[in-house]
Amino acid sequence: MRTGPRREIEDGEFRVALRMTLLCAILGGDPMQRGLVATLADASDSKRIAAGAVLFEMGDPGATMFVVKSGELRIQVGDLVFEVVGAGGVVGEMALLDEEAPVRSATVIAAADSEVVEVDRARLLRLLREHPAMTLEFCRVMVRRLRKTTVLTYHDSVTGLPNRFRFQELCRTAVLRAQRRNTMVGLLFVDLDHFQSVNESLGFALGDELLHAAAVRLRETVDAGHSVARLLADGFGVLMEEPRETHDIAATAEQILAAFARPFVLGGRSHYVTVSVGVSCFPQDGSDPDVLLRSAESATGNAQAAGGNAYRFYSSELYAIAVDTLHLRNALRQAIERREFHLGFQPRVDVSTGRIRGMEVLLRWTHPELGLIPPAKFIPIAEQAGIIDTIGEWVLREACLQMQAWLASGLKPFRLAVNLSARQLRRADLAQRIAAILKETDFSPQHLELEITESTLMEDPGRAVLLLQSLRRMGILITLDDFGMEYSCLGYLKQFPLDYMKIDQAFMRGVPKERDDAAIVK
Repeated sequence: MRTGPRREIEDGEFRVALRMTLLCAILGGDPMQRGLVATLADASDSKRIAAGAVLFEMGDPGATMFVVKSGELRIQVGDLVFEVVGAGGVVGEMALLDEEAPVRSATVIAAADSEVVEVDRARLLRLLREHPAMTLEFCRVMVRRLRKTTVLTYHDSVTGLPNRFRFQELCRTAVLRAQRRNTMVGLLFVDLDHFQSVNESLGFALGDELLHAAAVRLRETVDAGHSVARLLADGFGVLMEEPRETHDIAATAEQILAAFARPFVLGGRSHYVTVSVGVSCFPQDGSDPDVLLRSAESATGNAQAAGGNAYRFYSSELYAIAVDTLHLRNALRQAIERREFHLGFQPRVDVSTGRIRGMEVLLRWTHPELGLIPPAKFIPIAEQAGIIDTIGEWVLREACLQMQAWLASGLKPFRLAVNLSARQLRRADLAQRIAAILKETDFSPQHLELEITESTLMEDPGRAVLLLQSLRRMGILITLDDFGMEYSCLGYLKQFPLDYMKIDQAFMRGVPKERDDAAIVK
């Protein structure tokens, strides 16, 4: 290409600027490595145009150039096939090589930057190839259709944000641009903490309203130059191009956490929904956009494991943990069918008499390859995977059947203590499900004790009180588990119908030596 001083437009030449992003959307792969995109045949009809498009670097590596050449046509700005944003200056001339046509000279026109206009690349390019000369009205109709289709293809209907497919494309483009400019890219995966339980308690309509409100808050929080998308049911992505340092990305993550500390007003009530944020960076964590996205997701899992309402940067160790978690999640779904679960029974002994007063039911999982997997490792995974309900019902049913077998062998009846998970307690039909299992196994409710943690009760105290009262009316006893590790406020706990309280072992270990621990326990 020859570059030279700017000159005035000559007769038969047009200075027009095509929207940069619209032109980029016609291209596939790296737009900076593509040549001729399309050529529309010359025509004397004022409703037809001749045009080609090409990209190359000039000053700003992201600059877009639009090439227009025609013999006699005089089409005003705005009359082109695509919407234009104004005239650009002539910066030189170049030759376009088309395999099916002789060399054509053309004028290079600088295109203006503008907002993103999404189109279906493949369909639009095919349209240009199949119709070398198209009337303006036909092109306008086709572009409108393509834009409408693109909204459905590339955007989430609930939030209006770009979807995962579109976000992956944006990531690929950002990484390519960063490679050329030797800059950084930050990718944040933002997950709503406990959204599934919130969605179940609010209902799907208010759940969608919450997602939309979360999307709006996220867009308002991050800088205008960052891309925001909805990636999963409760997960969003933020793409940061050209942050100066990793601490700039950390600052954005902190801003997001602060924004979600404010309540959402839904259905006339305030609801608090925090987020967990995972961060991956190019080039530190790799150059494959898909790997970067998975890395950010795994970092989010680490933030959630820390209790949520936090952010974490990705590390290779975190990725290994994420892969291990995924394998365990898949194995958990088959563990019941493969009879890999079994129950253990821990006696409760009256220290004054030495007599067994009951048994606590313990769940154990023996994997055929990994061996015995501790509950502290697989229970949180089962909670996140949404299969703890099934596992919890299996535990209760098997424990009741084992008790019936012991009674049949001549043992005297005693009480069984079974743990309830947080997810089980959120079920509106929990009392009915428990009653059905007791009836199925012919097990007396008076011999059943359910253990519940403080944090589970405090998620929705009013609802928890009603549920526990319902269970108490059935004759089931309620025990507060691990007292002292969470809220530990007796003022709060006195509102719940509790029969027993299990003091956390952290206090019990210190009783023989620590006067403070002994005083608290007493």
